[in-house]
Amino acid sequence: MLIAIGATAIILSTLAFQYSNSISTKVVDIATQEIRSNAIIQAHDLSEILTNRLESIIPLLQTLADAPALQNNEYQRARLIIDYRQNYTSSLTDFYMWLDKDGRIVWISNINSTTYQQYKGFDLSYRPYFTMAKNSGMEYYSSVIESNDKVPRYFLSYPILSKQGGEYRDANTTENGSFMGVVVAGIRTSILGDLLKNQLLPQFNSTIGLLDKNGLVLYANTQSYIGKNIFGKELQSALSTLLSPRSRDQLNEALKASVNSDGGSGSIDAISKQGTVNTIAFSPVLLNGTNFLTLYVAAPHNLAGDVASAIGEQKYFSILIITIIGSVASVIAYIILTWNKRLHAIVNSRTKDLDQANKELTSAYEQLKIHNKTQKEFIDIAAHELRTPLQPIIGIMNIIRSKVTDLEQQKLFDIVIRNAKRLQRLAEDVLDVTRIEGHTLDIKKEVFNINDAITSILQEYRSQIERNNNEKYNQSLEISFQPEKVGVYVKADKVRITQVISNLIDNAIKFAPQQNGKLDIVVSRSNDSENREELNGNVIVSVKDNGTGIDPEIMPKLFSKFVTKSFSGTGLGLYVSKNIIEAHGGKIWAENNNDGNGATFYFSLPISGISGLINISPQ
Repeated sequence: MLIAIGATAIILSTLAFQYSNSISTKVVDIATQEIRSNAIIQAHDLSEILTNRLESIIPLLQTLADAPALQNNEYQRARLIIDYRQNYTSSLTDFYMWLDKDGRIVWISNINSTTYQQYKGFDLSYRPYFTMAKNSGMEYYSSVIESNDKVPRYFLSYPILSKQGGEYRDANTTENGSFMGVVVAGIRTSILGDLLKNQLLPQFNSTIGLLDKNGLVLYANTQSYIGKNIFGKELQSALSTLLSPRSRDQLNEALKASVNSDGGSGSIDAISKQGTVNTIAFSPVLLNGTNFLTLYVAAPHNLAGDVASAIGEQKYFSILIITIIGSVASVIAYIILTWNKRLHAIVNSRTKDLDQANKELTSAYEQLKIHNKTQKEFIDIAAHELRTPLQPIIGIMNIIRSKVTDLEQQKLFDIVIRNAKRLQRLAEDVLDVTRIEGHTLDIKKEVFNINDAITSILQEYRSQIERNNNEKYNQSLEISFQPEKVGVYVKADKVRITQVISNLIDNAIKFAPQQNGKLDIVVSRSNDSENREELNGNVIVSVKDNGTGIDPEIMPKLFSKFVTKSFSGTGLGLYVSKNIIEAHGGKIWAENNNDGNGATFYFSLPISGISGLINISPQ
């Protein structure tokens, strides 16, 4: 029996070894072939992706060149159109640039004022993306060019040729088809490289490279190679240290064939001096049928080696593992049975504790709800009861004051009236806070002109400021209002919006300096809404003062409850204003002025889509 068992074990072990060895060889071959196929497929797919992304730029450049705004030198409209193109393709393009017929910069997309003044009128007529587009009258694709800011880019350009037609009002001043400049799209080499790198399959540890048709390296994992010729001495010397002589020669032949080809693709296995095999697959990037770039994907054969190593280890350790598994399984089964009994007892104990805790938590939650409801009802009743006697007090005091002729007594009445109104405003703010937190803030919308609403508010403020016995307002305060020239209509709660504007003006007046105080109110339109289909856009109202500004400590929580550093405020006004504006679908924000004097508060509201806008003159 022992001899039979031993013989059987030897025969089965031999057969298992031979079978395992055969399977190992097949798996290694499959893994190697898989890597080669994946490298070729990746190179082809990535070149198609790159071709599609680059070809999508040319129609955008063409529409820019044909746009009436550029044809007629309508600079403001043209800048907006160019900036919009950049925002649309920002994941690929670095910027769009407009050059006039002399090659001087007219506009660069999304550039700040300081930088624009630095580059405005800069002469780029010597760049090939200008000269080639001008001479050929067609689109041009450049090789890598180091820009004036020392960043390597390549450029796509399209000539601006004059057009004729009703929409081209100034076309009669130029001959149809005459050269008027170029529009250029700049693309960083790193952006294309990163775009392609993100498409690689991470499990194959592949790398990518880009060459132009002259053999210039446009992108590589090693940054120092970018901008150098692959056939130059430096890179050839680097290849000599990495590859065997035969592999280097084969690689150079493949590189020459790939950059000189107009559509061919292929692969080559390069062997390093350490014996590591890398499959290098290449595929052209074609633009309008012309070989613009050549893309390379290098995939190491680490996977095949890892597979072979893993299979070899499995052959030697499989029997040992089976024996260990049998022994360990018995021990684990015993431990699990014992541990399961103890765990069951612990779970039962913890479950009882958890049930008790849940009951206590439920009871506490119910008590908290009752307390919260009682608190809100108390605040609501207190605010209502406080507001009810204030209105007749203010009215009677105003009547009595109008009949008093003594200036000192008038001042005393003004103090009482002002503080009564302050108390009334506090009661209103408390009520509004209660309504906001209870989600019962009532909004009654109507269509009205925001310019007219602000004008009415300012008339009341100016009349109060002109009264010599009113201590609240600075007598030397200068208030200016710049309305939108075309009447701006909004659909909103006029009373609530008036409350917000009055609150912002009150704050600005309160913090304005006693001497030379200034208050600027501006109404303007904004079409930069998130919904590009919304033609009406938003109206933005800004209130600017030259006071002390907003303390940096409270700036992050400015529109929260009870946030204030003023002894005469509660910190509720801005919180209420924020919720009113947001209930109308708008936004409110604030910032300190750049000159260090004072702050500016803004809020935006959607413009109502009514027709028949009224033209008014600015005051």
